[in-house]
Amino acid sequence: MVIRSFLLLLTLSMPLSSFAEDLSQPGSDSLYREIIRTVAQADFEAMAATYHEDAVLVTSGNSKPISSVIPLWKAAGEKHKKAGGAAFLNFRFSSRLSSARTTFETGIFRYRTRDSNGVEKTSYMHFQDLTVRKNNHWITLMERQIGKANVDEWDALPKWE
Repeated sequence: MVIRSFLLLLTLSMPLSSFAEDLSQPGSDSLYREIIRTVAQADFEAMAATYHEDAVLVTSGNSKPISSVIPLWKAAGEKHKKAGGAAFLNFRFSSRLSSARTTFETGIFRYRTRDSNGVEKTSYMHFQDLTVRKNNHWITLMERQIGKANVDEWDALPKWE
């Protein structure tokens, strides 16, 4: 009982900042940079590797294993690239809770496509990601696409690069 009381007191006396890292330097930045690269290069094998084998994509309408979604993204992405198009992805974060081995991040991603005629389409999506560090790499366990965002919401978040 004394040990439990001591541990509780120790936990409560620790500064809250020790449980969350600085927004500008979370370890999972490498994961987001890799996702951006895989979209730009239409590298869907590498994109699949950024997800845990049992990862889940949650949208407003359903929940699916990422293994059933990647082939759909791949087909659309390769078709777009073959037609001379390009795709671009960026992230901005509103919350980044992290430890040495886990993160839970919330924000907006901006996905842009450009066709062979230079016509661009841009969409913004609120998201949440749950990631873990495994074998010295960050991988996504759950990606939740919450709902559409707009450019004003995007602009209100701090830039991340």
